[in-house]
Amino acid sequence: MSAMMESLREDHENMVQVLDVLEHELAVFDRAERPDYEIIQVILYYFQEYPDRCHHPKEDLIFRKLKERAPARASAFADLEAEHEEEALRLHRFAEAVDNALTDQDVSRDSFTHVAREFIDGERKHMEMEERHFFPAAIESLTDEDWSELDSRLADERDPLFGADVVERFQALRRRIIKWQSENQAERSSSAPAE
Repeated sequence: MSAMMESLREDHENMVQVLDVLEHELAVFDRAERPDYEIIQVILYYFQEYPDRCHHPKEDLIFRKLKERAPARASAFADLEAEHEEEALRLHRFAEAVDNALTDQDVSRDSFTHVAREFIDGERKHMEMEERHFFPAAIESLTDEDWSELDSRLADERDPLFGADVVERFQALRRRIIKWQSENQAERSSSAPAE
């Protein structure tokens, strides 16, 4: 598999983990408790900083190459770039809702939850479409030469949260993810049937 495709799939796995943290914070909010707004702001910053700047441009390169190589197949994904723009709009609406909540503007719990859920569900649905349909179409249609060309255009952009050197701003979120992974592993181990 190409380096670019591996990078994209790894990005999706990482984004799912970040969305899981956001869903946890939303559940806290839904129980009428105060979520960790610092973590929510870091999550917002992550989605503003990394996917739009690094992840989506890689997918757009693959899409353009797919249009060259297999136009009929690419037509099924003609809305990919527009979906990325819609993702940015959902993120912007969610960021506004968080800002309003933090500045004590009148934000109903239902409205906040709706905007947050719209963002989370939209992200998950989009990634699922890419994993089930777009990525397989690209893998089946593009040649080794196409992938080599795409891989050569792969920028050396490191994920600021999941890379080897986690950016300071993301340290607390990274610790939370690692803690949850550890707790989930321990829970799976303790609930596994004895052999």
